[in-house]
Amino acid sequence: MKRPTLKDVARKAGTSLMTVSRVVNNKPGVSEETKARITKAIEELGYKPHSDARSLRVGKTCRIGVVVSDIRNPFYAEMVGDIEDLAEKVGMTVIVTDTERKLKQEQRALEALYNSGVDSIIIAP
Repeated sequence: MKRPTLKDVARKAGTSLMTVSRVVNNKPGVSEETKARITKAIEELGYKPHSDARSLRVGKTCRIGVVVSDIRNPFYAEMVGDIEDLAEKVGMTVIVTDTERKLKQEQRALEALYNSGVDSIIIAP
């Protein structure tokens, strides 16, 4: 089954693609009745915005990289949990890497996170 698109939502809601885009991006100029139809179509189709496409549009990935030296350490485990809780509240995703106290692994993790385009990196050595 293919992933639903904005075109699919527009077709189901009986509106234009631009109107659906306005609703998805919380832009003004759409009546409450039309918003309700579009929201219902989104729910029925299971539409989810494509995060990579959004990243290109807004210039952010909404991802935070976290590098820890030992995730089994209760301090780091709790810290990562707190970071994930805060990130979720602002619509961000956390990518955690455990370097197991190895410098080479830390360097590879930092390079991988940098290359993946995370918006920020938190390092807890």
